[in-house]
This record gives sequence, C-alpha cells and structure tokens, in this order.
Amino acid sequence: MEKKNLIFASASFHPWNRNKLKFKKKDFVSREHFYWVCLEQLLRVVPKNFEIYIVENTIKSLEDLYSEKLISCLNKFNIMFLPKNYKTHSPNIGVSELNQLFYLNDQINFEKYNNICYFSSRRFITNPYVFEKTLNLKKNALISNPDFIYLNGKVLESEKKGMFNDMFFSMKSKTMQEYILFSKKRIDYLEKNMINSESNLYDFINEFKVPYEELPNLGFLRYDYYSKSKNENEKYHFV
Repeated sequence: MEKKNLIFASASFHPWNRNKLKFKKKDFVSREHFYWVCLEQLLRVVPKNFEIYIVENTIKSLEDLYSEKLISCLNKFNIMFLPKNYKTHSPNIGVSELNQLFYLNDQINFEKYNNICYFSSRRFITNPYVFEKTLNLKKNALISNPDFIYLNGKVLESEKKGMFNDMFFSMKSKTMQEYILFSKKRIDYLEKNMINSESNLYDFINEFKVPYEELPNLGFLRYDYYSKSKNENEKYHFV
C-alpha cells in the first residue's frame, strides 16, 4: 500500500503582544476570518493522498475562538493545541513554528508518510501546484525563495543570501526527521540570537548537503499584518 503524505500546518489565531505590536479583539476577529478563507481553500486544492495536521500555539481549545465559520472549518481537520512546555510564546516567530513541528513529531509517527510538507497556514493557496510538485519530488527536499509581488505592482526581491523561504517547503520523511533533530539542537541558539527559521533551513540544507529541487514561485497570496501602509493593495502580495 502506497504511503500517504503529511501536511504540518502551523497556526497562531490569537498572537501575543510582542515588541511594539499590540493585538486587540478586532485583530483576532480579522485573523480568524483570513484563516477561515485560507483553510477552506486548502481543503479545495489539496490532493486526496495528503493528511493535514494543524498545530495551534495561542489558544487552548476551539472555544476560545470568535468565528463560528472557523470553528466549523477546523472540525474538518486534525488539530492539536501546543502545550506551554513547548515554549508557546517565543519572541522569535520561527522558533515558535519549529516548536509546533517538534510537538507534532512527538505525537504522530512521521515514518508512515512519504513526503512531509511544512506550511504556514495563513496563506491562500491558489492551486495545487506545490502539492503536485511534492508528489513528484525526486530529490530529498523542495524549497523556494520567491520574490513578493504586491497587488499595486510593486515587486520586493526576497533575501537570497543565507536563507530559504519557509512559509512552505517539503521533504522526504527521513530528511524532515533529520531537519527536526538538527533544529532541536539549535533551538536555544536560534532564540537567544533571534536567528530566523529561514536561515536555519538554509544552514540545514547546506551543512548536510541535502539534494533539493527549487520552485521559482509558490502560487500563494499572503497578507502582511506587519505592514504600516493604510492601502490594502500594499499589504497583499503573491509569492
């Protein structure tokens, strides 16, 4: 029997205040709506031979949510809530996502899957392209470093030196488990020095000389919550 594939989907519905960023109820409601849109779209485009596990790190249960639409949507998924002993409130967002990945790996057997996708779930996936590429993966990893194309026509070139984008990547199951072990050994170092997870992914690929395929684009629509622009067209971008 052919092995299935796994999608690890990180989620942070009600993020904690950090630095100068302060979240209010209206921000949570807005985020919940966008998560609902993105997760419903994920269900539309994902191939049948993928299993999806959402790991959330800011709430204790679905009862903490405001949106009935999101609650109904999440009942279609396997969902786990990160316990506090996995450092739910790291100031380093990448470290928080890695802890979510660690937790999922502790709860289920990664070896029963062929390929494993790492996915930040507040992304609108326009088509099944990344999953089809994962299914046809010949090398050990599928990575990308796409530029950001804003709806107002502006193109922001992504950092290409010493980083790989990690809003989505996929690996053979054995390679993903090696990445987890590599990251666990460095997690305190990453957090203490505020080193991003994109650099951590790059370091793993290069230090272990992991054979990889690279995507020029992902086909995702992303909303930049950290943008200070009042123009919505300057907040949404494709990658």
